[in-house]
Amino acid sequence: SSGINAEYGGLKVVTVGGDDKVTVGGQTYLFKSFSPNVTTSQIYKSLLEKSLTQALTKGQNIGVVCVGESKSGKSSSLENSPGLISLAAKTIFSLVADKPHFVGVTFLNVHCEKLVDLVIPEDRELKIKMHPTVGLFVEGLTELSVKSDGELVRIFEQSTKLRKILELEMSIPVSESHTIFSVSCEHRVSPDAPLTTSTVQFFNIADLNLRKSEAVSNSLKCFEALPTELQGSSIPGFGGSKLTQLCKKVMDKTADLLIIGHLSPISTSTETLDHLKKWSSVSVTAKPNTLDPEELVWVLRDRVAAARKVILNQKLGEVPKEHIAELDNGLSALKAAKQLHWEERERASEAASAVRRQTLADRGILEWVLERVGDSKGQLLTIERDLRVAEYKEQRSAVEWLKGELQASIANHTTLVEQPNQSEQVLQESLAKIHKLRDRLKIGNEKLKELKTSVRDIQDKLKAAKTVGEVEQQEIASSFTLTFILHQEEVGQLKKDNATFLEEERERLLSEAEQEIAEIRLSATQGSSLTVEQVFEVQERHAQQASQLSSTALHVQCLQAENEKLSQVIAALTSAHKTETETQKFRNLLVFRQYKDYHEDMRREMAMRYEQLVASCVQDAIFLSSKNAELTAENTELKKKLRHFTM
Repeated sequence: SSGINAEYGGLKVVTVGGDDKVTVGGQTYLFKSFSPNVTTSQIYKSLLEKSLTQALTKGQNIGVVCVGESKSGKSSSLENSPGLISLAAKTIFSLVADKPHFVGVTFLNVHCEKLVDLVIPEDRELKIKMHPTVGLFVEGLTELSVKSDGELVRIFEQSTKLRKILELEMSIPVSESHTIFSVSCEHRVSPDAPLTTSTVQFFNIADLNLRKSEAVSNSLKCFEALPTELQGSSIPGFGGSKLTQLCKKVMDKTADLLIIGHLSPISTSTETLDHLKKWSSVSVTAKPNTLDPEELVWVLRDRVAAARKVILNQKLGEVPKEHIAELDNGLSALKAAKQLHWEERERASEAASAVRRQTLADRGILEWVLERVGDSKGQLLTIERDLRVAEYKEQRSAVEWLKGELQASIANHTTLVEQPNQSEQVLQESLAKIHKLRDRLKIGNEKLKELKTSVRDIQDKLKAAKTVGEVEQQEIASSFTLTFILHQEEVGQLKKDNATFLEEERERLLSEAEQEIAEIRLSATQGSSLTVEQVFEVQERHAQQASQLSSTALHVQCLQAENEKLSQVIAALTSAHKTETETQKFRNLLVFRQYKDYHEDMRREMAMRYEQLVASCVQDAIFLSSKNAELTAENTELKKKLRHFTM
């Protein structure tokens, strides 16, 4: 997305546009603008990278707030690849990678004054609480520990997909809700150095034009009032809505703040620009965070011990209530401070990850379902492979540098030899430098080969470790889609490995050719020349290599064509299989419906027969009952007559 930048009182204000003047609905706003073809990476480097680096280095908080109309590009600015969040993640881990650190993430959705945890979306109530020592926090909110920028981005992307699923499950419209993605970064320059703590928060605010909607009306009104309240000398209370309460950490004038506005090209509303204009009068002074959990624990322990000592010195039944309350508060604060320790947060994150893994798999997020197939051994091998690949790339860069230095030294030596009055000492020093570079290049090439062999060995182990376990295989065996995606990933990885191998082989051949050329030039400068047989041998070898290279290129082209054709055939077969499966499902459903209709007809017929039988039985019973009454009366009459005749 594009943007416009202006600085007022130390606060950056950004919105979409094309020139220094932005005109909407006949009103003109003066902002320094980015043209529409400017990428998110360029905007990030221009506006956020320096501020973020400074905040992380000094231990300050920083907030990034995206405001604007629906479908104006707010979510794209954050979610794009690369987006603001992925770019910020790279900056964060580039600064703390070589230091003791902890990075944790949380993701909140705010809708109708209800908080939903997007990391693990369970039906539980999340409460905002304010602790006098720890500060503002959300009770019950899940924090996940992340080890790399890729893992951070993956969690954000998966939680974003969850948010869209929740729109259907829990009737939470994406356009009428706010999101807050928070990154907590803590690090020490050295193990004994003071703790540096920073919080980076990304806000995606709902459309300001939706203030009439019951879902977001209160939160939007309170949010719109924030810049006016912040213009005063006092700090606002941030009450009124849960959104503004959650803004307190980065909008209390002690944190750096970046407001990003977005406009649709066909927009006629000035709501966004009018809101940004309010922020232009707000000044902020970023201050470092001073909370150190370890020091805080010791301070609170001393406070609790002192409170206990005071209570123990009192007589039983005469302990003042304020002393008991002080002890309770101290114990509560001590418990909260202990939960801020990295070890405690890592344990909580590990427990939450298992729950989250099942939650995402149950909701059909395929990337996570497929990740369940892998095991810890495969993950360790992947990490080791990535480290070896990085080391290989670094060593290859060093070898390339040595090649350049060697060629430059040979060219310089050739120039010196051609000079008529050049001293022998200078020539010897130049020649010694060439030999030294050549020895270093030889050692570098050997190390490069060793690293390449190591990477291949790890890849072979990784392929073996990726064998799906029996339980996991049973879980996905019934799903053709998951199985197909799994095999697609394997084929894609194989293609990447083959492409890397071909590129490395090409570079090796070029390196050997350049080495040979350098050797020939060096020999020429030392006065030696090639014989006719050696020239013919070199030309013959080069002709053979050219022929082999041409043949290999044709072979690769044929393989690529075959691969493309096979991919098309597999895609066609997959489509046909899916069609056949759907057809079979339809047929089964049709048969089932026919059987169900037949069963219903039989059930109705049997019910009618039963009803008729019951009715017939009832009629027979009534008839027999009446007949029995008649017979009983007749029998009584006969008995009377019999007595009369007897008398």
